[in-house]
Amino acid sequence: MKPEIKIIFENDSFMVIYKPAGIPVQTASVSTRDVCSILKNHLKGGYLGVIHRLDQPVEGLLVFAKDKKSAASLSEEVSKGELKKSYIAVAYGEGPESGTDVCHMKKTRDNLCVIGEGEDYKRAELKYELLGRAEGTSLYRIEIMTGRFHQIRAQMARLGLPLLGDMKYGSNESRAFSESKGISAPALCADRLTVRDLSDGSFRTFDVKPENPAFKIYAQEVFEI
Repeated sequence: MKPEIKIIFENDSFMVIYKPAGIPVQTASVSTRDVCSILKNHLKGGYLGVIHRLDQPVEGLLVFAKDKKSAASLSEEVSKGELKKSYIAVAYGEGPESGTDVCHMKKTRDNLCVIGEGEDYKRAELKYELLGRAEGTSLYRIEIMTGRFHQIRAQMARLGLPLLGDMKYGSNESRAFSESKGISAPALCADRLTVRDLSDGSFRTFDVKPENPAFKIYAQEVFEI
């Protein structure tokens, strides 16, 4: 069965949707289903503004604008840091309880994120907080201060905490563990989103439970978050 997107909330200005792992937000391939084509079909060809993105193998919440004025307002929220996004992740290994990581990274022609120093490298910062440990893994709440390509996946691997199911940035040990558990996509979910409701100026917070099987290790903790 193909994974399907879910519309969590919709009004005249914007919609919040859940994107499952495996579906790209936008693609140039006519034969590939993407979130934008699905939503445009839902809107019967109406305006759809892309405000932010998630990597194809990552699941979670996204907000889309339904008119140009809303798109401009939501994009301004992103630039000011008012649109809050939070992630939950399962990492291989038992890491520290909390911390902040700052490094510099760039996207290569092979669609990989590499960490280093130089003119082409951009600053990347994230914060992480431990929520639980089980079976040699760690459950983290993660917030990013910058939006870089594959940022969370690359930085967690840099910290010695590769995400379960991440075949690009994982270690040999994390890949083997993931395969033994049947985890084939990065255990990362944008599970919490706070956005300003343009109709009345109030802030709305949306939550979703991750579907990646890695989170079954922490069924009780995820339920309580």
